[in-house]
Amino acid sequence: MVQNHRPQAEAPKATLDGQHLRNLAEECSTAAAETFADNYTALLTHRVDRIIRSVGVGHREMAMDAVLSLRTASSMAGAQQMSHLCAQLEKALVAADLAAAAGVARDIDLHLPELQEALASRQRPDQ
Repeated sequence: MVQNHRPQAEAPKATLDGQHLRNLAEECSTAAAETFADNYTALLTHRVDRIIRSVGVGHREMAMDAVLSLRTASSMAGAQQMSHLCAQLEKALVAADLAAAAGVARDIDLHLPELQEALASRQRPDQ
């Protein structure tokens, strides 16, 4: 009897891993890391909105540009779940699977408030 192999569900990614910003502070400076985190936070809603709009109208190139920008910045900020969702969206866009892309874009939008809360309550080096 052959059993179907079912991949195990992935463990949820951390909303925010502060080690990434601490590493950036060590490599550059605390001020640079805090400026990056503040800019990331300030641009987060705009970046997500750009993804939602471009996926919504089926503009794959614009969506890809927006998701690559958000994924890179999220990775640097330690926003692991957002980075993971962006990687999923990137795969859907490459495969031209607009239905899957729309679903992941919705997941990104739903994750946004949780990430914003984590960023707002993150421990700052001067605290």
